[in-house]
Amino acid sequence: MSAAKSAAKAVGGGVVYLAGTYAAYEYFRPVPALPDACERCHTFQSLAPKYDSEIEKDERSSGILDLRREITAHAKGKVLEVAGGTGRNLAFYTDAVAELTIGDFSEEMLKIAAGKIAKMRADGSVAAPSKVTLAVIDAAKMPLETAQYDTVLDSFGVCSFEQPQAALQEMKRVCRPGGSILLLEHGMSDWFLLAWWQQHRLNRHVVRWGCYWNRDILAEVKQAGLDVVEQRRLHFGTTYYIRCKLPEGASPAG
Repeated sequence: MSAAKSAAKAVGGGVVYLAGTYAAYEYFRPVPALPDACERCHTFQSLAPKYDSEIEKDERSSGILDLRREITAHAKGKVLEVAGGTGRNLAFYTDAVAELTIGDFSEEMLKIAAGKIAKMRADGSVAAPSKVTLAVIDAAKMPLETAQYDTVLDSFGVCSFEQPQAALQEMKRVCRPGGSILLLEHGMSDWFLLAWWQQHRLNRHVVRWGCYWNRDILAEVKQAGLDVVEQRRLHFGTTYYIRCKLPEGASPAG
């Protein structure tokens, strides 16, 4: 056997050994308890100052920023963004948006968004809507009037809501008949091994990010009774791009 083949065999064996060791470590590693609602709220508050810097590179390289731009381009009229966080969609709103309300459960996240709005205005690159309101809101029980928004948008919130069904029902309630509900979400993969991995890593992921990344987003949308007009799944099925329309004659949810 040549020296090159021996070296390649040794490297290959080392890789297999390391992979096996890591897999065993990961499988038998103690699993932390799932945090409660209060603990998850604290997670979002503590993530706020560094959130953008931690995910910017991944969102740019994976095409998530392009998806944000694409789905936000469908927003028009009076718009509510649920779980708006640090305002990562702000730069993508178009002139079709007359008024924008950004709600989030985390006051610290909204402080970052407020800073972005101030900077955009100071730079003369203000987002298209001239009227932007920030509000601390629980998505599952929004203190907003029924059927008042032309568009309701949520990006990567359904995975983080304590009560995803209640939040989706609230989105329906505040959306006007004929309006749009736009969802860009993390969720369970349609690849078996990746779905297994998401389930296996669930507790650690929730502790780190406050995100239940194994939720079946399409099932949640179906259960909420939303009419889907476009849906796509990307990144091995873990990213859901969903546009819904509220029928013109729909009665607002109570």
